[in-house]
Amino acid sequence: MDTVVAGSSTNFRRSFSRARSHGPQEFSRSPTDVSSTTSVTVSTNMCPQKLEKGGLSDYDTALNLLKDNPPEQRLDFHLPYSQYLKLEECWSKIRLARDISEDQKYPYLAYNSAAEIVTVVTVPRALHERPAVELTAMILDSAKKYLYSHGADASLVRSIGNAGSTTYKGVYGSYSKSKKQADGTITYDPLDSLSTVMIAIEVGYTEDYAHLCRNKDVWIDGRHVKVCILVCLDESPRFRNPHTRIGNASDVHSELDLMSHSVAASMTNDSSQGYYGYIQYRGHKWIGDLTDAFIEVWRANKKQPMRYQLLQNTWSCNRLPKTIGLKVSDFIPDDDWKAANILDGTLSFDADLYLDIFTRSMKATAEERYREFIAP
Repeated sequence: MDTVVAGSSTNFRRSFSRARSHGPQEFSRSPTDVSSTTSVTVSTNMCPQKLEKGGLSDYDTALNLLKDNPPEQRLDFHLPYSQYLKLEECWSKIRLARDISEDQKYPYLAYNSAAEIVTVVTVPRALHERPAVELTAMILDSAKKYLYSHGADASLVRSIGNAGSTTYKGVYGSYSKSKKQADGTITYDPLDSLSTVMIAIEVGYTEDYAHLCRNKDVWIDGRHVKVCILVCLDESPRFRNPHTRIGNASDVHSELDLMSHSVAASMTNDSSQGYYGYIQYRGHKWIGDLTDAFIEVWRANKKQPMRYQLLQNTWSCNRLPKTIGLKVSDFIPDDDWKAANILDGTLSFDADLYLDIFTRSMKATAEERYREFIAP
């Protein structure tokens, strides 16, 4: 068994309570199941077709989801590769007709050819996007500093880069027809050879743990990355808009500024205590408790991950991890690493800094949800 839980504790700070709390909550979450904050539909229909009584097929439902562009939703459904190509062609026509450029934040299609699952991915919130972006930058900076401090050639260091959320196609085995966009990717890209994805990062804020592991398989089995990092976040309860309108927000900017100042004091107090609780404004929760957060590091030659716990039951762990087990050699292909003749080493990880990113991402997500509610 290779699974290791780092940073877990009995955490005596559980006695801390806020004035806005309503008593203790019970948690029944499985350690291998991350609840979704999105609306997720899974279907077994294998081809696009109209249903009886005027219903919509999965194919048409996916198209509607793409057209409507609702936030915080993801649709999964089974589709043979030939039908996926038809769906992708249809979506390309929609983008062209609406003049939607490739760099806009808009839904895109991913495909797992091994499982024959199409995923319609919509616009990510800050709590999904920023943890991936910042983690990529943090580990990349740590690797480059290590290499320079150990006398690595500058060309070697420059070959390691941040490819962001670039979309890649599968290469190997049953994943050869897959198409996937990671939340973060680190590549090795020397001028004299092909670019190689070395590390992929997937954040599980808008998808459950099982789906996240399928994503991991696409990267490890379909692209042969050295490492796939899963960042698993659990928001509870799932966000819902209020049933009635809240006041008169004729000046959206002023109302958002008022919201920001209103929640600042409680957020500052919470973060100083290591508490990652809900953000409430005008009697409604715009983000739920961040009840659980951990990082899993999966390697190509291992059947189980290394897990590093960051939050438990809405509190930061007393013993936060000082590393997530990444080595400098993870960033470079084996042959080039051997030729570099540099001592391998484990990279450090600033968990406190990373949790501060969670705090700011929660605030940004709550503000964006409120903005969309008062100014649809």
